[in-house]
Amino acid sequence: MPILPLEMKRRIKTILRTIKKFPITWKYRLLKLFGHSDAKRWSKSSSFYESWDERTKKLVTVIPEKSRVFEFGAGRLVVEDVLPNSCEYFHSDIVKRREDTIVLDLNKELIILPEVDYIIFSGVLEYVKDVNNVLVHCTQFTQHILLSYAICDEFLTKRERRQNGWISDLYHQDLINIARNVDCDVVVLGEWNKQRLYQLSKVK
Repeated sequence: MPILPLEMKRRIKTILRTIKKFPITWKYRLLKLFGHSDAKRWSKSSSFYESWDERTKKLVTVIPEKSRVFEFGAGRLVVEDVLPNSCEYFHSDIVKRREDTIVLDLNKELIILPEVDYIIFSGVLEYVKDVNNVLVHCTQFTQHILLSYAICDEFLTKRERRQNGWISDLYHQDLINIARNVDCDVVVLGEWNKQRLYQLSKVK
């Protein structure tokens, strides 16, 4: 058997790595096309990383005492752990996290929410096809929305986005425009791992 030149070996390895990624990429391309969520992925505890907690904690720091808070995509329920004790906490997710979880798929339905001071989306909206529709709906029930988003300004290629399971593709200006359309001011709170953190607040 002939010995392959080093460069050819490298090319073959690259091709094999690419082929291995195809199933994931195409899976999320189809989810985007049909606007479906990956409930199977989020039912596994292994799908959540402790490193994501820092992003959530950064968002929560702006919430004052005695606030009513609703979290979408609660995951590991980190928000409740870091909120001031005087806050009232509600949450939802695509699968039940505990008995009081409101099970909700944001790609299928929107429900009437309790009136709260803050709604939080930490690492959620990338997995929602119609982000505009969700945010417009939420402004009916709160004064403030806290969210993180991996904007296309930083994560540009569609392949990278699909490999992460993201099915929405918004730029920073898209989020600004959504906020303006619902009469909200926008504050950039900072960044986490190149993902931008935002606060949308209703104009008084």
